Amino acid sequence: MTGPLVNIFSDYSGEHKKSTYHVTSILYMDMESFSSWEPLRRTIRKNHLADGRRLSFKSLGDRHKQRALVPFLNAANQIEGLCITIAIKKSLKALCAGEESFTLFQDNLNFESAWQQNSFEKMLRVAHFISLFVAGLSKPSQHIYWISDEDSLFANLKKAQDLKQMLSRFTSYYVKHPLGELGIGTTSLDEGDRFEEDLAAIPDLAAGAVSELLTKLCASYGGIIHPSIVIPFSGTFSPKTELLISWLGDRSQRLKKVVILFEKQGNGSFSVSRLNMP
Repeated sequence: MTGPLVNIFSDYSGEHKKSTYHVTSILYMDMESFSSWEPLRRTIRKNHLADGRRLSFKSLGDRHKQRALVPFLNAANQIEGLCITIAIKKSLKALCAGEESFTLFQDNLNFESAWQQNSFEKMLRVAHFISLFVAGLSKPSQHIYWISDEDSLFANLKKAQDLKQMLSRFTSYYVKHPLGELGIGTTSLDEGDRFEEDLAAIPDLAAGAVSELLTKLCASYGGIIHPSIVIPFSGTFSPKTELLISWLGDRSQRLKKVVILFEKQGNGSFSVSRLNMP
């Protein structure tokens, strides 16, 4: 990914009570692969989604979106980039900021918004992940633009300013080479052609599928997933998740996919591992 412009799209899943994991999915892409993706995307919109419907994991009960899903995933495979999905057990409440750290942040940084600890923890996690990927994947002088789903992290301008501040701090610490512009926004900037919405749909689909997958595996395996142990699963997944699991496990495409699992261990610590998709 050596082009002059990199776009990052992110989406989130697992906020509902039944989910056992908080999931963040991030698409990191070289915009020079736009020429391969865009004609395919426009054809899919013309054939299946001409009325401007938004493609998302939650809305795949719609028959038009069901027909669009396979060609959409095939088109996404033409993107030069990486789709990284990170699942964190909900019982791991303070990876970035415990009560003491939360108070220190609040007292020493000039935040625009009043944060609750849970949402502040989520904000720090996402800013950390984005910054680490920029540090590891970017090239000198590249322009980096992060576009998020309109999540609670971007509920208002003040929260967005605080997130931008933390992203700037973390990238300044982690990135050891000069960057071009570093911008941040949400899918609300979409001009009506669904370009940004369709790219954000890729991490949306990945996050939704991984949330369902891990929640059901966790319940089946007694409350904890051991990535190094192969255990048969006798349950079933929804058809959309079955399809997306297969897509996430395909390592032969230009778009690479990785699923990272943060799992709480019995001794109170946690493990971090790559989840191998079937």
